[in-house]
Amino acid sequence: MTQNKDRTPVAQRLVTRCTRCNMELNHMVVSHNMEGIVARVQCRTCGSEHKYHPEKKKSPPRTARAAGSTAATRKIPVAPDFAKLSEKLRNKEPVPYSMSGSFKVDDVIDHATFKLGLVTKVSHQRVEVLFFDGPRTLACDRG
Repeated sequence: MTQNKDRTPVAQRLVTRCTRCNMELNHMVVSHNMEGIVARVQCRTCGSEHKYHPEKKKSPPRTARAAGSTAATRKIPVAPDFAKLSEKLRNKEPVPYSMSGSFKVDDVIDHATFKLGLVTKVSHQRVEVLFFDGPRTLACDRG
């Protein structure tokens, strides 16, 4: 948004978004507000008169996290407890995780999303599993 465009004199042409046509079109400046900034414009295509909508400032693109990124593509710090317990993962055969499955402490679980994890706590229909990126509580014995 430029200062010159917002201060265009009355009866002069200005390119801005038409609220009726919903497009960037030529408009004629009809009036200003008390500060001398364009207030109302008239579309030269459809003839409608409406409030002036200045250009919005464009925000810089986001770089923090792309939509759909996964743990495999992001760098995630390893949970300290997971590093200590990783030798237990090597010695045991992983059991595929399912909500209807029954698990016990020190079982190694192969989860579709979180990959390998170690069962650290079992309670009624819940199991706490330590994964690479930290602990998670999962459902079990449902079925």
